[in-house]
Amino acid sequence: MKRVIVALIAAVGLVACGIENPLSSGDSLKIVTATELKDMEPIIAQASEELGFDIELSYPDGTIANSLALKNGDFDRQYDATWFATNKYVDLYGAGDKLQASTSIATSPIAFGVRADKARELGWNDKQPTWLEVSQAVKDKKFSYGMTDPARSNSGFSALVSVATAHADTGAALQMSDMEKVNGPLRDFFAGQNLTSGSSGWLEEAFSADPQRTDAIVNYESVLLDMKSRMDIEVVVPADGVVTADYPLAALAEPSNDQATAQVTKLGEWLQQHSQQIVDDTGRRPADPNARPLAEHQRNPVIELPFPARQDVADELVFAFANDLRRPAKTVFVLDQSGSMQGDRMQSLHTILTELVDGRAHTATGPVGLRNREEVSIIAFDSEVSRPISGTYSTNNQRQNQPLRDAIAGLVPGGQTAVYDALQSAYQQFPNSEGSIPSIVLMSDGATNTGATFEDFKKFHASLSPERRRIPVFIILYGESNNAEMESLADLTEGKTFDATKGDLGSAFKEIRGYQ
Repeated sequence: MKRVIVALIAAVGLVACGIENPLSSGDSLKIVTATELKDMEPIIAQASEELGFDIELSYPDGTIANSLALKNGDFDRQYDATWFATNKYVDLYGAGDKLQASTSIATSPIAFGVRADKARELGWNDKQPTWLEVSQAVKDKKFSYGMTDPARSNSGFSALVSVATAHADTGAALQMSDMEKVNGPLRDFFAGQNLTSGSSGWLEEAFSADPQRTDAIVNYESVLLDMKSRMDIEVVVPADGVVTADYPLAALAEPSNDQATAQVTKLGEWLQQHSQQIVDDTGRRPADPNARPLAEHQRNPVIELPFPARQDVADELVFAFANDLRRPAKTVFVLDQSGSMQGDRMQSLHTILTELVDGRAHTATGPVGLRNREEVSIIAFDSEVSRPISGTYSTNNQRQNQPLRDAIAGLVPGGQTAVYDALQSAYQQFPNSEGSIPSIVLMSDGATNTGATFEDFKKFHASLSPERRRIPVFIILYGESNNAEMESLADLTEGKTFDATKGDLGSAFKEIRGYQ
């Protein structure tokens, strides 16, 4: 876990005056924090200075994974407080006894950041559409969007819950009995998703770098308002309701610091007193009714939809999304079988790929294996590029997946490393990616030493159609690969690199699944 210290300021004024601060015990207040709250670091530094004790914000993972870690006791006596996007997962997982009382600091609903020209075309620049109207725009092929993976990201799961609950239209939290009713409308809606991501940050970067790749992205309203200051978008909150992040600050029941409960109370009071500053500086809506919302907030009234009350409902919704409701992925795995992959490296590759195919691949937040209807190709390369082995994955018919298992078993090390010849072959597997979410995964443990060069590949990439140029390459940095060149390749293809240089190849493959 990487700890980010955002406020390490001694209470100099109190010491100089000879006044002892009873909360300044020498122990920092250590808070496990939602990643999107990094924009609060300057405000927390100010709070630390004024309150007279150090405050550390840590970002070990997203809200969903952090809530599971809380349940498992990973934070007990290691941290002092949590500050997630929401504590609804904490309640869902039955981890409420791990926390003391919480204080909501601000709110931010899920919303669409829509290209301004598209918002004007659809009439959404001066009215809030309903979820049904958004789905109709998708059916009319007038609207597309990107969204994070609901199994990994709170923004994605909140969007999934919002559209499902709105279509169920029961006025209550989603139930298992609602699933059959909402499946059809959800398929209509998710047919418009043409970009996915394992993190809100990458989704924002991808859209900002190339707004023409999709019409909109789903994210927190505060994130979108910050984007609006840099690019021409409209922030659109569906009229019939959304799920909202409320950023509750809560002390741990078993903190590492004896002063933690009192410190959290003081910090919560301080943040509430500075509610207007939080609104003005971060674009979040005020939790304090006395604070003044932004004009953009007033333009988009929010109806709060209920969160699922049962974990089985949430799990079923995520499973249905991945395997039935969303656009299927079209994935090409480009795999190094050169001589340097001998031994443990090839064994690790066989193991993780087999787990992806047979469904055993999991992270803390759930399964990450191949999905029903996913089109998969495997291209092995060494000095030469092997013929692609392709198939459409089935969760119900393992016999249909046998060609993929055979391709994995057929990976045998030998020869040199022709990375760019293999990548050119990968792009040829996408004559038309309409109706799917396409991506390429490149795994190599060495630098290119035969065949086409990076310069050759750049010319090839420039010759592709705009649609094919937007197919991202997700690159696993492994072994002795040329990391600088691989970073440049990821930038060129609007992809991303994943670090497995310490040998954890399985984790890198699993993390990539959120982007496919």
